[in-house]
Amino acid sequence: MLNALSGMGGGGQVDPIAANNANTALCATFVVFGILGSSIYNVLGPHLTLFACCSTYVLYAGSFLCYNHHHNQTFVVVAGGLLGVRAGLLWAGQGAIMTSYPPPNRKGSFISLFWSIFNMGGVIGGLIPFILNYHCVEDAASVNDATYIGFMSADTLLSLGILPPGRVIRDDGTRCTNIKYLSHGVFVLIYAYFFQPMKRRHVAIFSEEMPCQNFYLFNIS
Repeated sequence: MLNALSGMGGGGQVDPIAANNANTALCATFVVFGILGSSIYNVLGPHLTLFACCSTYVLYAGSFLCYNHHHNQTFVVVAGGLLGVRAGLLWAGQGAIMTSYPPPNRKGSFISLFWSIFNMGGVIGGLIPFILNYHCVEDAASVNDATYIGFMSADTLLSLGILPPGRVIRDDGTRCTNIKYLSHGVFVLIYAYFFQPMKRRHVAIFSEEMPCQNFYLFNIS
């Protein structure tokens, strides 16, 4: 749903400044908690980790609902920063579930299914302003309150229904692997190793990954 919200451009607002500033705060905190999120996942487990982060996505959508009426940019930026904190938890939990819950011969299917759902959000986000502005000749239309309320009410509580790894039994009778991430200190060392000047192959991978992710920054403008 965040992907849909981003796909609307400017968070669905005619003036994209608030959404751009919020996204800057999001990315700044995400850089840090993308590393720390794994340690928090080890403590909370999958369902509490996902619920904690999904609740912040609701706050983010709600900040745009508030902005519709009060134009309080500070609330939107703070919500974006908090979202970056919780996004680190989200991706730690998502990665653990996607790689440990399915049997080995279905991991590829689970990964492809996830990315199909994930990018469908962008399709939905692009359709919303297209439909709203299809008959507009001059002034663009912003997203109405009902759209944000729909985003806020979607799927957050479902995260509490995710079983802990110890209770998951696959179709073939095997139990899933209970993934425990390394400490965040190890991840810092990995990052330091990755950016050593002589690791040219790693830099090549990094140069390919950067444009793949950075287009989201331009997508919300």
